[in-house]
Amino acid sequence: MRDLPWRTITALIYGAIFLASGLVAGPWLTLVLAILFVLALQELWRLASALPQVRVRVGAIVGGVVVLAGGLFALLYLSSYVQGHGELIAPDARVWPWLRINIYPWIFMALLPTWAADIVAYVVGSLIGRRKLAPRISPGKTWEGTLAGFVAAAIAVWFVGAQVFSPSLPTEILVPLALAIGPAGLCGDLLESALKRAAGVKDSGTILPGHGGGLDRIDSLLLVAPVVALALNAYRSGMMEL
Repeated sequence: MRDLPWRTITALIYGAIFLASGLVAGPWLTLVLAILFVLALQELWRLASALPQVRVRVGAIVGGVVVLAGGLFALLYLSSYVQGHGELIAPDARVWPWLRINIYPWIFMALLPTWAADIVAYVVGSLIGRRKLAPRISPGKTWEGTLAGFVAAAIAVWFVGAQVFSPSLPTEILVPLALAIGPAGLCGDLLESALKRAAGVKDSGTILPGHGGGLDRIDSLLLVAPVVALALNAYRSGMMEL
């Protein structure tokens, strides 16, 4: 827990970049994701190159590129839905001021629950975590922290769906997302942890002070974003009206 203040400060800085992208999106988000893709691809190549067998290296690179490209493309797809300008909100409605500006709410649906799960799981696991979740892959993860992270993700899904979206997302969307985002983020985290464990390194890189590499920051998001993109696609397909 000694490095929690530094982790919190840097997380807020990096988080502000993504949240700003959620407000302006468009070419800015594309630029951020392009930089992340190049950075994460370099880290993936470095990790895969440290694996002992050639076929394992090839499998790690191919699988990693698919997950990386798919996750970042899904995040970009979330910016295709825009809401704001007050056209959906009555002039006399009492709502948050930011609901009257141009925002990309599905980006927030991917980001905020992922971060909530990560932060709460880390804090709870550090304070009261006793039962190891996957000691051979990620020794620091505990069942207590993981379950607390799932709850935090579900609460964040409700908050985004009820407060960022206007009108609120229907229950048919919120409940599946609340149940799926936590486990999806955990799977993404464990996949990268397994690759780092096989490569014999602690972090994918050192470019982000206190947080390791680019892959370390987006590993959970790479699987969360496709889940949220599926929800957006179902929402747009006519299965439900907003």
